[in-house]
Amino acid sequence: MTRQQISGHLSAHLSAIDAALAAPGDAGRLLTLRRSAECWDADPADERAAAEEFEAERSALDGVLSLRWGPPGVLDLTPHLERSAMGLPVRPPLADLSALTPTAHVWTVGECRVATGVGRAAEYLPYELVAAVWPDSEAGPPLPRQGGHSSANAAARSRPYSSASVAGFQ
Repeated sequence: MTRQQISGHLSAHLSAIDAALAAPGDAGRLLTLRRSAECWDADPADERAAAEEFEAERSALDGVLSLRWGPPGVLDLTPHLERSAMGLPVRPPLADLSALTPTAHVWTVGECRVATGVGRAAEYLPYELVAAVWPDSEAGPPLPRQGGHSSANAAARSRPYSSASVAGFQ
């Protein structure tokens, strides 16, 4: 994907995030910003390329959001996935987000939280670039401060499509 294509996508992504911030709802929202083709019989090299493309697009989106709101925190989603797997309640956008990726980048924006992530729910399913928007409340789990980490190992944990393994979009 070229820089021009990513720039075109960024405009649409920002519009979707802004619209969700204007009306996040009580439970929040998970926005699918972009979805790849399914990978049922894809060549492993094509899968890696798709993962890198989606991570580069997320990196570019995170860069724009960081210009607006400062550096993001890194949210370890593993506890949310574990709670969901045990049948315990999890805040709706975090339950869905944790099913896609082990970590998310998160900002506090007024009375809301905004998170971005890249992942896929299972092998062979499409990669997804997502954003979650939800009202910030005291009732929810502790979340990282801007530019911080929710756990000591959250930044170190990665998957083949994590930001740690992909060069930044310049």
